[in-house]
Amino acid sequence: MKVLRVRLHDATINASFKLTRFIADWPSAQSSFISGIADGFRDWLPIGPQNFSVAPAFALEDLRCKCRLFGGACSIVLAPDSLQIDFENVKRENDPIVQETVHRALEWLAGALGDHGLDRLSILALADMEALEAGAADAYLDQFMPTEADELMKSEANVKCLPSTQIVLSGEARDWVLRRMVEKSLLLDNAVSVQTSVYMRSFDPAGFDDQMRLLGRVAKLADRAIGLDREEA
Repeated sequence: MKVLRVRLHDATINASFKLTRFIADWPSAQSSFISGIADGFRDWLPIGPQNFSVAPAFALEDLRCKCRLFGGACSIVLAPDSLQIDFENVKRENDPIVQETVHRALEWLAGALGDHGLDRLSILALADMEALEAGAADAYLDQFMPTEADELMKSEANVKCLPSTQIVLSGEARDWVLRRMVEKSLLLDNAVSVQTSVYMRSFDPAGFDDQMRLLGRVAKLADRAIGLDREEA
């Protein structure tokens, strides 16, 4: 297998922590979210009223309370059945900021809503990776071109088959699953788009660091299995 050496251009990360039992007392939870996030981040990141927005609704499932951080590049959103944390335009040097933000948000979640339980964690990361050698991205992807499918597409006008590869890794009891897919980047030349999705059931906020280290090791295994060699920071 040809190996592709890449560096991260930027990424979008969406993490969703699903509650086992939904929030019934929304006014109290909303108040706790605003005060708890402000207090929990105070010694690291100034947060004021301008960082928060509230979306009222007639249906409980549509209620939202959002905190925007880092000029809108990150948002923490409380819904009646979940806490979602989103990041945009993530660079390699932002990894410590992402981890610290998630860690502090989970500290609030465990302290304020721990009795609601966490049913599962879902993560979706979309990253554009630039190849370190000229023309290497196309050469890497071409090895995965499904010849039969490409021939079939020739019978259809304006239809082209694009090469891609993927791998799925899981725990022995399928308590976690990681899916990794690589295809040609639509935004950059000589680059690939890497999509990673993670599902982890019965997620424990108290074990966040250990579980993130596990996912980090698994992600590196996935890279090796499909021939991605990432430039270290």
